[in-house]
Amino acid sequence: MSAVLPQSATLDGAPRGLPRWFHAWTKMGSRHLVAWLLASALMSVVDFTAMIDKLGKPGVSLMMAFDLATSLILFGTTLLAWVAATDGAPISGRARNVRVGWAIVIGAVAAACIAVPLMRALEIEKLWWEMSGKVKPQPALALVLIGNAIHFVAWSALFVAAAEVIQRRALTNEAIRTTQREQAALARDVLESRLAAMQAQVEPQFLFDTLVDIERLYQRDTAGAADNLDRLITYLRVALPRLRESGSTMAAEIELVEAYLEVVRSTRNGSPTLTVSLAEDCREARFYPMLLLPLVQRAVRERADVAPTSIRIAVQRAGDDVAIVLRVAAPGGCAEDPEIIRVRERLAGLYGARASLDCVELQGSTTQLTMRIPADIASRRP
Repeated sequence: MSAVLPQSATLDGAPRGLPRWFHAWTKMGSRHLVAWLLASALMSVVDFTAMIDKLGKPGVSLMMAFDLATSLILFGTTLLAWVAATDGAPISGRARNVRVGWAIVIGAVAAACIAVPLMRALEIEKLWWEMSGKVKPQPALALVLIGNAIHFVAWSALFVAAAEVIQRRALTNEAIRTTQREQAALARDVLESRLAAMQAQVEPQFLFDTLVDIERLYQRDTAGAADNLDRLITYLRVALPRLRESGSTMAAEIELVEAYLEVVRSTRNGSPTLTVSLAEDCREARFYPMLLLPLVQRAVRERADVAPTSIRIAVQRAGDDVAIVLRVAAPGGCAEDPEIIRVRERLAGLYGARASLDCVELQGSTTQLTMRIPADIASRRP
């Protein structure tokens, strides 16, 4: 087929000539088989309507079998030519239109070259005129070939037009889905960057209150104030470099929480205490910033009721998820507030519907927050 196509329409490295047809045959799939059979059945039904008044006459079964075979031949050669012509071609444009046009012509002519000799061998023309009660001279083979080729071109054009519409719609839908995936990935990257920047920004109120407490402590305990200042510096050293990171790990986020609570305990007489249980297979799990720390900060902020005396964090695999359980020794922690809502929004933006954040009140005035993230995503290194 490359011999009749313009040189510009031939793809570099693609099979040429007869090998291109064999290459096209290897690309046939179940959807091609379904299209071939459906189109053949439709053409056969149309042809059968011309023989309704001849049912029961001798030879009608042979005629119907020949019509079905002709349909299979026509749409088989057309489909093969179309797949070969459009293999690797652009989705639209003049080059594709030229290829499609040649596919229609080649498919119809090839079908005529197969069907007409078969028709002559089976004497289908003679049988048809006998059933019609007429006698006509047999036309020249060339005229029969040309006439059938023209007839087949019309059917091939309808078949290829339907195939083009279906394929272009499928390619367009796939392009849309690809764009949507790229947009979702871009949005997730932007969210990751925003979260890293947010985590690198130390809360002004927290920093101010801590510095005031350290200044006051210097007046009565210089050594203790210096220790608290060291703890604050440690926390800043852990938090600020996150601005340059595209992601984090479970161990790194736990380290950040520990550094934060070290500062908090230094200004609150050692409260709250922190207990961490981090499964070894979860230490390097991918975990985004500004998911765990905000929940801890929310738990230790000044409130009207009693501040928590202890915080427990447990991280382990739970089936297809990684579960992060945060237990705070304080009641009333399940109230929906802006911080909880923001964390849930971040989870949805990063993991979609596969992540969750649940809260329950346990006996003993304990609030338990359980965050679940997909283990397959968490296993990817940032």
